[in-house]
Amino acid sequence: MPLPVLIQHLIRNRLGAYCERRVPADARATQRLELRFTDDAVIVVDSRQLDNRWLSLEIARFRYNPAAGTWLLDAPHFGGTPPWRQHSRKPVREIECLIALLDEDADGVFWS
Repeated sequence: MPLPVLIQHLIRNRLGAYCERRVPADARATQRLELRFTDDAVIVVDSRQLDNRWLSLEIARFRYNPAAGTWLLDAPHFGGTPPWRQHSRKPVREIECLIALLDEDADGVFWS
């Protein structure tokens, strides 16, 4: 079941603004952070131009639980099964908490 429209709008505003701030203005011709919506989640994708083609890497996944109205943050598990592993310790209602966790990246699992 797709994310509710109101939740999609919230994500586009809050997480989209974060993605825009994260990429410096002078790098935007060759790099962009995009949001990819799935059934119950949104994935942050880092896309970079290399030799006239775009390469993309999934950086983080924000999973929504509609019954509880909460979010979890997942980190990529490269080469692993499943491809994602839970990064946040517990579900939260405010996505800004998880955006701050992504930005801080204390463990170096997202941006290193």
